[in-house]
Amino acid sequence: MRAQLESFTKFAHALYPHEIYYLLKDNHLQGEDSLRILQLIHYNSQNPGNRLPFDPSIDKRKYSNLKKWIQQKLEHLDVDRFFAWIKDLEQKIMTDAIAAEEEKALIQYLNKANPSQYYFPQFYELVQNFRDFLIIRIRMIYYTQVSDFLEKYQQRYKRIVATNNKLNNASFDIIQQHSSSDQESEQWINFLTKTFHNEKLDGYTRYRAVVRLLYVYYNYRRFDDMKATTDELDRILRSPTFYSKRILANFYANRAMMYQKRGELDEAAEYGYLSVRQKNSDYLFYVNNLCGILLKQKKNKDALKLMQLAIAELKHTNSFYNRVGFVSLYLRTLMANGKVQQAESYGETFSHTYRKEIFEHRWHTFYTAYLQTLFEQRKYKKTLTTIRRSHLVNKEREFLGKARYLPTIQWYYWVSAYLETEANFTDTQKNLIISLTEMKKNKHKEKKIRELINEVKPHIPDIIRHKAFDV
Repeated sequence: MRAQLESFTKFAHALYPHEIYYLLKDNHLQGEDSLRILQLIHYNSQNPGNRLPFDPSIDKRKYSNLKKWIQQKLEHLDVDRFFAWIKDLEQKIMTDAIAAEEEKALIQYLNKANPSQYYFPQFYELVQNFRDFLIIRIRMIYYTQVSDFLEKYQQRYKRIVATNNKLNNASFDIIQQHSSSDQESEQWINFLTKTFHNEKLDGYTRYRAVVRLLYVYYNYRRFDDMKATTDELDRILRSPTFYSKRILANFYANRAMMYQKRGELDEAAEYGYLSVRQKNSDYLFYVNNLCGILLKQKKNKDALKLMQLAIAELKHTNSFYNRVGFVSLYLRTLMANGKVQQAESYGETFSHTYRKEIFEHRWHTFYTAYLQTLFEQRKYKKTLTTIRRSHLVNKEREFLGKARYLPTIQWYYWVSAYLETEANFTDTQKNLIISLTEMKKNKHKEKKIRELINEVKPHIPDIIRHKAFDV
């Protein structure tokens, strides 16, 4: 009995708050015990720090039956399972392997297909392929019904395709701006907002729009708008129209990032922990988000434990963008836990193994973290050698012409050169002040500037005494 409840407890704790909301809203449970269990699941979800145990006196078969009911209910709502069904049938149609029962199920689904549902454009394309499959075989009994469906929703489908093409154009500008100050993306806000709110569009298109809208708000540091949009999305997600664990994990990660940027770290951590319950291709990105929050909360041990548990996933990811980002933060997390030498060793090994990939993906993020491990240990000569070997100062100058980052590598170089007596006091102070004056033009950098000044201050207190460094 104890093992049974341990298994059920683990299952219940893995449920997302929105999933529990769906279950409570539309439940047809038999008996008070099952409802009591579901209500306790809800309470524990809302009070993760004060969870109550499940009642061992209730018949264990009720726990088993409730678990089965929950799984079936969520599987029925899961839009990603619907997508998997579409792709499975598509493959069978294209390879002439579709069974008679599967054809019948597809025809029956035509009567309940809704152009506002998630993955409707993908379903429409499946039906297009099925019509082609039928006509070449002169299967007119199904052909007429299929053609009627395609004709009925043809214009809606075309609008969806056109909207997605426009979303692709918006995506390019948005991502370009994320890595380049030369590109603007604010012009897409109206289109993205309208697309998100348009209930005549399918869920897939609307969710694509809102994710990109949040990206634009992030680019422009419009965190109040981010909050308003995620609040609205939170309400929409209380309807299972957009439901899958993957989508909820993505929402929780975006919510965590929004709260972090607003400085509301307790709320950010809450949503961050929700996002990492689900392992998918974005898992490492979600772990990074959460660890960044934990470090800001000074929960350094928690951050390190989380990252060490995620290292196994690091070995299997094909995304070097996520891999380099993870390793960069891992170095900072090790340093925050007093493991500076370990951080240096890990960073050095990674840089030798994946040098090419680092320079293709987030090299500035990695090298600022790795150089910090050297700088922290006052290894100024090695800092200079590392910077010079890869021409990092020149790369950073080119990079900063396009991106919104601090010239951290340049500062490490100037300070190290001064402390290795390769540069004099006057020139070093002058270079730092000119750089600082340039950085102050961006109001969003104020906190980061203070952090950089505080980092170099113990190394060059005589230079930092100048009033120009009072930020």
